[in-house]
Amino acid sequence: MTLESGDAVVGRPGSLIAGPNGRTGVFEVTNPQSISQYLSICSIDTVQINNAVYNDAIAFLSNTVPKPADCLADCDETIRSLMPVGTSDVSIITNTQTPSTGTVIKNEYGMIVLANEVNNNITFISTCSIDLFFI
Repeated sequence: MTLESGDAVVGRPGSLIAGPNGRTGVFEVTNPQSISQYLSICSIDTVQINNAVYNDAIAFLSNTVPKPADCLADCDETIRSLMPVGTSDVSIITNTQTPSTGTVIKNEYGMIVLANEVNNNITFISTCSIDLFFI
């Protein structure tokens, strides 16, 4: 995982701990030394899973009702409209400056998911963390 700060976190995913409103919260990751680390969901730019295929059982957060009408909501909707599922040769740069590349396999509220050419590396990218992208 890469964070807004540019730091990287490596480990096994654990629990998703919701906040008091039942949405945004903390993501637990256990590092290779078996130490739990807790990451603010709001700070996560990308999550890359190597040597894996996408699991269609993954459930994404739904948009709130009524839909937000702020700048982040407008950016999310516009970014996702420009990268529909199936868009290939996408290159996305977040705060970490390391591009995430591939084909869009999921386009959900707050999230773009890319797969590399051989579909064995999956990258989840927070739309509010996208600084620049090429199609």
